[in-house]
This record gives sequence, structure tokens and C-alpha cells, in this order.
Amino acid sequence: MVSFLLLGLFAPVFASAQLATTNSMQISGWIPYWRSERGVESILPHIENFTEVNPFMYTVKIDGTLNPASLLSNPEWVKLKAKAKELNIRFVPAVMWANADAMHTVFSDPEKRKAHISSIIREVFGNGADGIDIDYEAKYAKTRPYFSLFLKELKEAIGFNKWITCTVEARTPLDSRYSSPEAIPDGIEYANDFAALNQYCDSVRFMTYDQERIDLSLNDAKSHPYVPVSDIEWVEKAIRLAMEDIDKNKIAIGVPTYGYEWDMFPALSGSGKTQYSKLWSFNPGYATGIATKLGLTPTRNNGGELMITFPASQAPEPPIPLPNATRVLVWSDAEAIKAKMDLAVKLGVQGIAIFKIDGGEDQGIWNILPNYKYTGNRAGEKSPQTANAETKPLPSSSQIYNIPTRNLEKGAVHEDVRTLQKILNNKGFVVAKSGPGSPGNETNIFGGLTQSALASFQKAHKITPALGYFGPKTRSILKSQ
Repeated sequence: MVSFLLLGLFAPVFASAQLATTNSMQISGWIPYWRSERGVESILPHIENFTEVNPFMYTVKIDGTLNPASLLSNPEWVKLKAKAKELNIRFVPAVMWANADAMHTVFSDPEKRKAHISSIIREVFGNGADGIDIDYEAKYAKTRPYFSLFLKELKEAIGFNKWITCTVEARTPLDSRYSSPEAIPDGIEYANDFAALNQYCDSVRFMTYDQERIDLSLNDAKSHPYVPVSDIEWVEKAIRLAMEDIDKNKIAIGVPTYGYEWDMFPALSGSGKTQYSKLWSFNPGYATGIATKLGLTPTRNNGGELMITFPASQAPEPPIPLPNATRVLVWSDAEAIKAKMDLAVKLGVQGIAIFKIDGGEDQGIWNILPNYKYTGNRAGEKSPQTANAETKPLPSSSQIYNIPTRNLEKGAVHEDVRTLQKILNNKGFVVAKSGPGSPGNETNIFGGLTQSALASFQKAHKITPALGYFGPKTRSILKSQ
């Protein structure tokens, strides 16, 4: 998504397991602050098709504090939030950060990292949001362990009752990024630890768009012009790679609603190869308007998207065209979006994330989304252990453990905490999959993971408030089991 913020031209979406026998999936959508009124106006008549809406509105200052590029008190956001609450749809604002140096400085410093998390907490709780969408792009590989630590600490701070969505760049398989095995550099490092994303994020959205010429194998296999926003073959490669490390019921396929304009021309070196120069991004109406003006009919290209081509010299509003350049406009329409939704069903992932809803999207998508409307819990379940706890026959807690008689909360250090962790692990509300707190490795320390597991247990048993505090209500339920 950073490309639109950088280009600054046209203003140019996840998390219970999906039902295997239907097209049901979680659908989320970003509404950008630069077209917030139009975006909210566009999504509201169709909001019942979504499980999450994301005001795309926060940036980050160099010191790590959040900068609201728009205010959640603005009328359009207030209206969107009220409707989302009414329909039990998650209202999760997005934070976008693309300053690699600043991110490394903040995340590698414990105090600055803590201050950044506090800034997020103030915004989430102060505005009554259901969580936060972390969209931190273009990080250094050296920042990876610190970013993972940030996610861990963020989860411990708010993850027990707030949603954490992580939006990250798509990763192209190495054998498609390089011309041969010998060309693959040794010791490649990535900016994101997929295993950490799987552990600390409730949803992981992949920005499977802005593909362009990144996949060399597809570049070779497909004829010119080939500068896709999001070729479905590339999307499937990227998502299958992600599924090796991330639970598929946490993965969302990022779906674009925009396009790019290019100049295509013979290489100036005289090599005979074809080169491309990207000009700008646009919404579909821009392309269809040019097609009408020039008497052209858009065609479905070899990436599954719509396209028109014409001599660059005929462009209605051209920059100075290169000699012999061909103008190429490629964009994602409703049919291309439907193909991504069908892919999500095929792969069994959580769903899709639409970037963006701003009134400029192909209006045909509103006829498609109802066919994939989510039929599960509208708000989504944070813990897959919940279903296990409700269906798996379990022995009585009181027959196995002495249920703690004291009240317990985050920060407590006592043997009763170890007993509580054992009970939660036994009932399927696992404190940790490995390490401290995991089955057989219970501890006497009541931390954020214990709080999260306890809150999930309370939510499953309709104990309110489900805040991860062990008191009389929870004790009574355990004694009755």
C-alpha cells in the first residue's frame, strides 16, 4: 500500500476457520483517509458483507508515536463505527509506517518500543476500536527480531481482548525471483519472521498486489505486455509459500481495486528486449474513461485483469512519450477480484482483504461479495481452542486439580498460577504452544499469555467481563465442570 502514499496521485480485507463446504469467508476492507467520505459512503450500503472494516488513517512520527492523518471523531468514521458495532463487525484502524531507519531505531530500543505500544494502546482503547492493523512496510532484515519482539509485547499488552491484524508484503518464491538456482544469493534474510506472525497476529494479510515484474518465471512465460497488478498465478505461489509457516485460517489474500499506467518500449540499449516505465496509479473509472474517449474495448489480459493499449502519442493527458512507446493501462475489476475470492476458497484460507474502498472501485464487486458472505461468528473467534474445548469430552477440573481459592490477575507470582495454567492447558485453552506456559512447562507467573488464555475460556463460557481476571465467577464455573 505504500506505493499510493508515495505516488500521491490518484486516490487510487480475516478470523475463524473458514467453512470448507461453502464459499463463506471473512472479508475486510481498507478505507483510506484521503478519500474517507467517499469510502464510507461506498461501503455502508454493503457493510453487512464484511467481517472487518479498516479506517486507513494512522501514520507514525519519527519518535514512534502515532500520527492521526484523520480523526476518528470525524462524522464519516463515527457513522462507520456505529454501523459496524450494530452488526458486530470489527472496527480496526490501520497504522502505516514505511521509515526503515525509524522503525529499527524504535523497535531495537526497549523504552522506545514500549512507548510506541503505549501510543497504540491509547488510540485503540481511547477510541473504542476492536484492535489495530499493523502495516509496517520496507523494514530492514536486521529489524526482524525486534519487530517480532514488538508484536509479542503488543499481544501481551492488548491481545487478550483486542484484535491484532498484521499486514505484510507478499513473498515471491526464490525460484521465481531469480533466473536460476545459481543466481540465488547465499544467506538471504527477510524482514518478517512468518513463524512470529503466526504466533502473535490474529490475522496476517498479504499485500498480494503491485506484482509488476517481480516474478521472472511468469515474465518469461507470458507475452508482452505483462505488468500485472496481481496475477492470480503469482498470488497462489505467494500464499502457498506463506502457508508453510502460517496457519491458513489466519491468512488473508490482499486484493487490489486499482490499476497502473505504463509506457512499454524497446530497450534503449538496442538489446531487443522490452522495457516498462511506470507512470502512475489510477482507479478503474480513469481507464474506462480513456477507453471510451479512444474508442477502445478493454480486454482480459494474461494476468486475469483488464487492459487497454494504444500508442503513447495518443494519450489524452500524456507526459512526453518515449519514441515508439506503447501506453499500457492494467487494472483490477470485479471479475479479477472474484478470481482471488475463488482462490481463497480453494486454498481454505481465512479470506480476503480489499485495498481499497474509496468510491472508485469497480462497482461490480458489490454484486459479488454477497456470494461469499461469512456465515460464522460475525466478530470472529480469536482462539481456535474454543471450539475444541466445547466439543472434546474432558474430565472434571475438581477431580484433577485443587482449583485456586485466591483471586489471580496479571502480575501475580504464585503456585496457584501454575495450577491455573494446567487447568487451561487441559481444557484446550493453551497458554503457550511451546516454552514457558505450554503443556508440561507451566509456570508460577501470571503474564499476558495466561491472561489471554483465561479470557478465551471466559468468553467461551459467557463469563463477563472476559478480561482474563480469575475471580469468583470463573472459579464457580470450574467447580461445576
